[in-house]
Formats: sequence, structure tokens, C-alpha cells
Amino acid sequence: MRMLSEVLTGARTCVPDCAICERLRGSAAAAVLMNEGREVTLADLAAAAGIAASKAEGHCPEGAARVVADAYRRAAGELFGEYAASFRLADSWPEKLTASLQRLLRRLADEPAMAHLCFVTPTTGDEELRDIRETYRGRYVQLLEDEQRQDGAEPLPGLQLELMVGAVFRTISGLVYDGRAPELPALLEDVAGAAQVFEPRVSVTA
Repeated sequence: MRMLSEVLTGARTCVPDCAICERLRGSAAAAVLMNEGREVTLADLAAAAGIAASKAEGHCPEGAARVVADAYRRAAGELFGEYAASFRLADSWPEKLTASLQRLLRRLADEPAMAHLCFVTPTTGDEELRDIRETYRGRYVQLLEDEQRQDGAEPLPGLQLELMVGAVFRTISGLVYDGRAPELPALLEDVAGAAQVFEPRVSVTA
């Protein structure tokens, strides 16, 4: 039985817990990785989810671009949460930086598609994805500022923290773009070294 809104508009409306929509939305990171920089379509989401394109028609009414943006926002939130929580695993400022970066790199290595979605896709020119990236980059900077105050360390200027975070993001993006996401944990010193370019007093060691 068709819903009234479908009859009035001629469009298909899914129930909130539509299983097909959920599968399509859950395939966003894989679809982005498979597309290698091209714009993701509903058919791409279907292919990544293992669903026939004809069966996917009418689902995810928000559109494929919104599905990708929402997936990026969720994944970035998860990564940030794990990064922030890792500061509780160490005592000194350098050890906190090491523990949090190690956790981030391990998660990205475990999920290369997520790594690509979060660190490569925002560089392809999509304005909404860039805005999401900048929002989260700002959250990382704020976290570091807050952690410095709690640690009692001599605070670094905000601009230096922004440069550090930007350098680390850029380094990770380059490695993931080159298909080296699985290697990230072994490249801790290389990634951490990007931060030390701007703040040599911060020693991040494996």
C-alpha cells in the first residue's frame, strides 16, 4: 500500500527504518573509495552495498551527495571521539600526543575506506565536505588547547596548534591517497614529524 505522500507527489517515500536505505547509507565510504574521486551516485552506493541498482531506485531520498556528507560527518565524529579519549591513557603532554595519534592511525589502518572518506574526499573540491573538515580541524585545535591547560604545560600559540594539526592532516591525507592507509601505524614518526616542523619543543615518539 502506497503512502499518501507518494500518491500526491508521485515519489516513493521510505519508512524511517528502511533496511535498503540503511544498507546504502552504510556503503558510502566504500562507494567513495571505489569511485576514486568521481561524484558518487545512487547506483554507486548500490554497487558498494551489493544491491541491484533497480532495487535501490527511490531509496535514500536525500540524495547520494547528502549520504556521503552524513557518512563523513559520522566517521569524523567517531575518529575525533577516539582521539580525545586517548588523552586519558597517558600522563605527560608528549605521551598524550603519542597515544592519541597512535590510536587515530590504528583506526584509519583498520578501515582504509573510512580513512579515504575522511582525509582524501574533502580535498576533491566539494564545499560541504570542506566545511565539515574545517569544523573538525577546529575541534582538534581546541582539544589540544584545552589539554595543554589541564596538563600545565607551557601553552603554544593557537596559530602554532593550527599549523600542527593542518600539517598532520595533510601528511595523513597524502599517505592515504597513495594507498598506504594500512601502513599508518608504522609511520607514526613520519606523521608526528609533521607536527614537530612547527613546534620542535613537542616531542612525539613511538
